[in-house]
Amino acid sequence: MTEKKFRAIGSELAEDGTVIQATPFLGSDRSALLVMALFIFSLLSISKFNLSGVITFGAFPLFLMVAGKLPAGVIIKRLLQISPFVLVMAAGNMLLDRSPVMRVSGVTLSGGMISGTVIVAKTIISLAGLLSVTLFIPFYRICRALEAFHLPEVLVTQLMLLNRYSSVLQEEALSMQKARDLRSFGRRGKEFSCTASLVGSLLLRTTRRAERIYRAMTARGFQWQMSTRDGEKISSSDWKTIVLWALLFLALRLIF
Repeated sequence: MTEKKFRAIGSELAEDGTVIQATPFLGSDRSALLVMALFIFSLLSISKFNLSGVITFGAFPLFLMVAGKLPAGVIIKRLLQISPFVLVMAAGNMLLDRSPVMRVSGVTLSGGMISGTVIVAKTIISLAGLLSVTLFIPFYRICRALEAFHLPEVLVTQLMLLNRYSSVLQEEALSMQKARDLRSFGRRGKEFSCTASLVGSLLLRTTRRAERIYRAMTARGFQWQMSTRDGEKISSSDWKTIVLWALLFLALRLIF
């Protein structure tokens, strides 16, 4: 088991092992989450044909990446992982709206092509901003901030446990894959029927292991919560940071 799989709650390491310091441009964890929510809301409020306005908001994640010296390779890798799903959504939009809108260099652009491009741009920019913020703030601190916003404690605990034990499924999958590779030659054992049965076995093995982990936690005094709520209020400096970013996003919306 590698070091990355032992990421305990409270770790300050990013997935590539790089220590990411807190950004001074977003204030505390709670103000950073509020700024991120304002950014996504402002980005999603742009009309489906306003591509220039969407691209303008790309300055926000770009600023965080440059100012915070974030590893761009980690963000690009994650964006590439979800790109097939985004392209499928954009392709469906192109099929639904085929009305011609404009001609560029002799090529007729339909409404679906433009709106589909806007969908792809919105998804990439919003996720780039979200990934940039989450690289600054470890997941356990995000959960603490959510607790401060009075989200249900059960939900926050589930998120923390999911992040803490997400490697369980991966470990079981790697173990089953190695066992299948050792017992198969060429394409034998890799048919769809065999893969389907392995997925079912993976679910059962992961469930049994999760039950063993839960019984071990209960035996050690787990009381359905992993932290206490933070009763501190957002400071005045954090409110100033939130207001400044809100005014910036509003100015971009009014201009573009």
